[in-house]
Amino acid sequence: MIRGIKRHSLYFAWMIALIATIGSLYASQILNIKPCVFCWYQRVFMFPLAIILGVAAYKKDKKIFSYVIALPIIGAMIAFVQTIFSYLNITSLVCGLDCSGSGQKLFGFLDMSIASFFAFSGIVFFLIVAKKKK
Repeated sequence: MIRGIKRHSLYFAWMIALIATIGSLYASQILNIKPCVFCWYQRVFMFPLAIILGVAAYKKDKKIFSYVIALPIIGAMIAFVQTIFSYLNITSLVCGLDCSGSGQKLFGFLDMSIASFFAFSGIVFFLIVAKKKK
């Protein structure tokens, strides 16, 4: 099983990026949830990952790590800051939207910023696994 995870780690990273991208677009375009400034910055770092990781997974490019690792790390840091600001209730000072409202929660209980942080962290994890694959 671990060998299978190592072998398909680029595909897993790509799937996380693809699901996060589609979910983000669904939330803003279908559910009409207006993205805040933090959400836009996270999208800047997530959307290219859906394309770049898809190509890397298709080509089985093991060298992608050095080119792409900065994107999910910076995205995770932005999501982490947004989560902290949300829990300290100071998001209105920075972005002007209430990110802690019930309409901004995934499945009714999970903040989108936390979900974004987990998505970026998962991508980092699978990229590290792909790099260490022998």
